[in-house]
Amino acid sequence: MTVVIALIGTCLSANAAFFTSYGTQERKRTEADYRDITVVDTIPGIVAPGVMTALVILVAAKVFNGPLGPEGMVATISGLSKVFEPVAGPVGNWIFALGYFAAAFSAMTANATAGGIMLSDALGKGASAKSRTARIFSGVILVWGIAITAIFGGGSPVQLIVLAQSLTVLTAPVLAFLLVYLSAKGDFMGTLRNKWWQLALGAIAFGVVLWFWIQLIISFFQ
Repeated sequence: MTVVIALIGTCLSANAAFFTSYGTQERKRTEADYRDITVVDTIPGIVAPGVMTALVILVAAKVFNGPLGPEGMVATISGLSKVFEPVAGPVGNWIFALGYFAAAFSAMTANATAGGIMLSDALGKGASAKSRTARIFSGVILVWGIAITAIFGGGSPVQLIVLAQSLTVLTAPVLAFLLVYLSAKGDFMGTLRNKWWQLALGAIAFGVVLWFWIQLIISFFQ
């Protein structure tokens, strides 16, 4: 169940959707830009991760539970990198390592920046990455993540990643509810107020996130 919760935390990220509003303000987007942003940015930003997620699930199902049976199941990241050997030979391990590092580094910096900005905004110290408070908080979050990795990274890195990703669901229901609620308010959204079918999809997403949040809380006491 933890793996499924982690997948939901990645694919149905209310945290990322909530932070998008900060990016919209930072770039000074207006109502006139809505259609262009939707076509060029929003739709590809939904479709592309969906396709990549499907590919990740297919590859993981093949590699972790392949024809070799449980004895041949990949249990480490170094073992997972061997999927590139048929295509790239010995260089495949390096390709996987570089790609894995790039993904980890970009995720850490982006999430730390988002967290720093939102914490700064919550304290009334500015909702911009340029503010000193946001930068300090972002640095603290980065150091905290590195410290946790250094302390608990001696075990299975795969389990550490799954656990960390599943914990992102802890705050997701609150953020998802705020997004659905605010997008339904005509006095707040104006002409960009969500239509009924958009609200229905948002309500379904909120229900899914809430259900997995409950499962995560239950797992803490088992």
